[in-house]
Amino acid sequence: MRYAPPLLQIDPLCASALLLAGAACLLLWWRQRVHAARALAEARRQIVRLHASQQSLRDDERRRIARDLHDDLGQHLLALGYDVRALSALCGRQPGLRAPLEQLQDRIQYATRALRAIIHDLPAEALQDGLEGAVQQQIDQFSRLSGIRCRLEAEPAAFAASAPAAIAIETALYRVLQESLSNIVRHAQASEVRVGLCRHQHCLSLTVRDNGVGLPQPAARRGSGLRGIAQRVSEAGGQFDIASAPGAGTALTMSFPIP
Repeated sequence: MRYAPPLLQIDPLCASALLLAGAACLLLWWRQRVHAARALAEARRQIVRLHASQQSLRDDERRRIARDLHDDLGQHLLALGYDVRALSALCGRQPGLRAPLEQLQDRIQYATRALRAIIHDLPAEALQDGLEGAVQQQIDQFSRLSGIRCRLEAEPAAFAASAPAAIAIETALYRVLQESLSNIVRHAQASEVRVGLCRHQHCLSLTVRDNGVGLPQPAARRGSGLRGIAQRVSEAGGQFDIASAPGAGTALTMSFPIP
């Protein structure tokens, strides 16, 4: 007859204590995870608020620079234009001076137009009438100046009324759209561009897709334009993705968190 060892007897009190200790450890671990998730969410909200504050300060500085350019340099260019016209009237009978004076007048007019463009771009005045009008105006201007067909594909909710804290996000999106279209003109050799805009509960997404030559593979080299876009998206707390293949065009996707 074989000997059977006695079964290990566990004190019910000890078992209860072990169960309570395990439950306490599990509860403590869960609370730590919840606390860490809340802390991470709060840190992200603080980063977004900080970026909004910094963007507001930058916009104020842009408006100040725009006013200074308009009041100072603009007046100098205006006075210079009057002086050249007066000089042209005095020297109109000398054919040798007519052509240089006309060329100088053309350069002054070009400098004045360039200054106005800079003044208009600095404060992002286009956004004063809302994101929808600013985006549509930018697309229309791009098509008119470049000759490239550009179509806006936007959901109605994409242009819903924004909270004041989301203005900085819309400004970043508008600047990114400007730079993306500018890159297409310089590098893509495209004949058509599609701009997609959609808004989810806590996210505003922009996609700029062209049918151009695409980016070099296997590693797409990022020029200053793409680096600038990536930096602006990162500063806004968003995500930036590039999908491209040689001869198959390029798609830039930017997602911005909405506070």
